Amino acid sequence: MVRPISIVRYERLYLASFVLGLIVSAMSWSQRAALVAANPVLAQVGWILPAFQVAGIAITLLLWYFTARSPSVAAKWVVLVLAVLSIVGVGLSLASVARGQTTIGTISIVSFAADALYVAAALLLFKADAKRWLGELPDPDESDTFEEMSHDR
Repeated sequence: MVRPISIVRYERLYLASFVLGLIVSAMSWSQRAALVAANPVLAQVGWILPAFQVAGIAITLLLWYFTARSPSVAAKWVVLVLAVLSIVGVGLSLASVARGQTTIGTISIVSFAADALYVAAALLLFKADAKRWLGELPDPDESDTFEEMSHDR
């Protein structure tokens, strides 16, 4: 089956979000490393930050593969849950800014852009052609064949 336009667009937005996420991770690495080092328990396991980064990359790439290349409805719903969590995270960040607890900087702006791209990508998975790709709707060509077969009886 040829990948539908919604899936092609999804893939572009999803991968753009992934790249921006990697940029955010690189830009905030020293801050996150300092937080880990400041925690007496986590400071003992210095490998934890790189391990979580690798795990995050692996999960992101698996979700990409099982939505854009080898369709899986389960992966679609995981992407949706992560998109909702992104929206919640952005809301909490904006509330923190509104209360004056933090300011918006370059990292925040790039992170918000990555989240926006991710949510936009997730929404594309609910278009009719994407649903057909994921096997949630019948392929119109297949239903025509079924109707022709049932009329032959």
